[in-house]
Amino acid sequence: MKILAADTSTDILTVGVCADGATLAHTVVRCGRAHSERLMETAQWVLREAGLALPDLDALAIAHGPGSFTGLRIGVASWKGLALGANLPLVAVPTLDAMARTAVACRGPLCVALDAKMDEVFGAWFDASPEGLVRRGPDRVCPMVTLMEDAPAGAVYLGDGVTRYAEAIRAHDPTAVLLPETVAGPRAWAVALEGAARIAAGADTDPALVSPVYLRKSQAELNRERALQS
Repeated sequence: MKILAADTSTDILTVGVCADGATLAHTVVRCGRAHSERLMETAQWVLREAGLALPDLDALAIAHGPGSFTGLRIGVASWKGLALGANLPLVAVPTLDAMARTAVACRGPLCVALDAKMDEVFGAWFDASPEGLVRRGPDRVCPMVTLMEDAPAGAVYLGDGVTRYAEAIRAHDPTAVLLPETVAGPRAWAVALEGAARIAAGADTDPALVSPVYLRKSQAELNRERALQS
């Protein structure tokens, strides 16, 4: 199965093509807020490097959140357009599940945390074992200290939320293992692998049903509600 995958959930843009678990072409670019300008040209470059065109693909996979509101909208809308135009299946992949796959070599409790601004993170806990990853609960948006409540000692942490709150994590657990983004972070190959697993498990691949997962309202929506209330 050949899958073109992307993750635009953070300030990192990552696009890749995988075939039956092997990475054919892959790129990771810290582009800030330039996803709209860079995504499609990056996808074209990746396909070219893999020697493929859209009709050669079996499916598309997109990380649909949680994460940056703007980034998610751009990624989901772009991949839906590609899927509908090329008549390809599109599978939605939870951002934190894909990121957890980048740390599959780890064993034991695993926490993925993305900086959600406003002194909060988007986070989730997993158990990593030779058999794979098992979720320990749903995605949450909360302060990092709240996400760490009842966290076992020696847990593995990854994501840009971990980078921002590294001091708090180490204060909570001096034995915690903090993975740098060079080792574990948003990676399109992980989105492709998670997408392939979900397709094999019978996930819905209708592009029309894919939508971003935000977990909370945007700052603009909150400001508008406050203005209306006042």
